[in-house]
Amino acid sequence: MIAIVSDVHANLEALQAVYHDIVQRGIKRIFFLGDIVGYGPNPAEVLDFIQHFEFCLLGNHDQAALRGPLKTFNKVAQSATWWTHDQLNPENVSAKFLRKGLYEQKKKHWEFLQNLKPVRNVGDTMFVHDYPAEPGSWKYVRKAEDALRGFGAHPQMRLFFFGHSHIPGVWTRESFSKPEPGQVYRFDQPLMVNVGSVGQPRDKDPRACYVILEPDCLRFYRVPYDVAKTQAKIRATPELDDVLADRLGTGT
Repeated sequence: MIAIVSDVHANLEALQAVYHDIVQRGIKRIFFLGDIVGYGPNPAEVLDFIQHFEFCLLGNHDQAALRGPLKTFNKVAQSATWWTHDQLNPENVSAKFLRKGLYEQKKKHWEFLQNLKPVRNVGDTMFVHDYPAEPGSWKYVRKAEDALRGFGAHPQMRLFFFGHSHIPGVWTRESFSKPEPGQVYRFDQPLMVNVGSVGQPRDKDPRACYVILEPDCLRFYRVPYDVAKTQAKIRATPELDDVLADRLGTGT
């Protein structure tokens, strides 16, 4: 079995809770679909955690942490991006911290982000952060037409897993469904699966969301975590807008 997680967004408490749930289920393989950082208060700690997963993809917020905010980012996201950039950029480490190994740690994180790719194919399964039809375009799968373009662009693929919108969902060529926790989807037809978000759910359910891939099916899971602790960290960081804390409590 494989756990598929996405969009942690520097939320350490959510990641720890999901990882504990995964381990309790006896699962050792974890695939991560991008957006390690952005919005949340613990980018370095989450990077330390995630770089040990079987593979990690590049998300748009990961790219933005390296290069600066995307044009589509609002002011809240822009401010969080620049703060994250400053936390991770090894060039921001002053000489007095060099002996403590901070520069080496940041350099390791920076190079890890630089080496990430937005898509990976394993057999007839595509793993991508954003839009299967155009990986790395940072477009969304929001409606049936978007899913159909993905199916059409890669007819050799039977399964597509992605995140990006933070809203879990499953598309076939004919229909869409909003998954419930524990719901089973069989592989009797091609599926396009948004695995939801660990650290920034936006489907009005504040619990962390992830998917377990089994030999003949997949299941969605929701995991509660200490939202208040993450919210307090965000509110204690002036560069992170309080709206980023507020939305964690509502899943919006």
